Amino acid sequence: MEYFTSLSESQIVGIILPLAVSPFLFIAIRRWWWAKQSVHWPKTKGIVIDGIKFRLSRSLNFLYTYDVNGVSYKGDKPFFYNSYKTVKKVSHLIELYPDGKQVVVYYNPSNHKISTLEPGRKDGVNGALLLLLFLFSAGLMALSAPGLISEIIDYFLKLIL
Repeated sequence: MEYFTSLSESQIVGIILPLAVSPFLFIAIRRWWWAKQSVHWPKTKGIVIDGIKFRLSRSLNFLYTYDVNGVSYKGDKPFFYNSYKTVKKVSHLIELYPDGKQVVVYYNPSNHKISTLEPGRKDGVNGALLLLLFLFSAGLMALSAPGLISEIIDYFLKLIL
């Protein structure tokens, strides 16, 4: 317990920030990896059951099914994404994936539940990954060199003001 009382505020932030960011960083890395690998995945035929509908939470409501070796699977995303920022992008997807449309589904050969309709596409994943890596690194920097963070903030404040 003595160790924690001897830590500065920035060192405490340096412990908390990487711990808080780690699960989200793991998810972003996994999505990025799947998108990268999906161009090499086997493909099968599928059908859109519930066409794309845009919800207020900036996420999609979507469902397609496909069969691999006689087993039926469901997918709920046309590609690996982080979020949707514009209605224009979503309106294009609504036109692209209406109810009942036959689609080509690319599925992960080691886990058939993981699939995509647009291999290699990773809208928003790169940006989220960079932001999360920055936050994780900033937390580690605050832990290992707490004075450095203060110096960097002071430097940028002098530039702005």
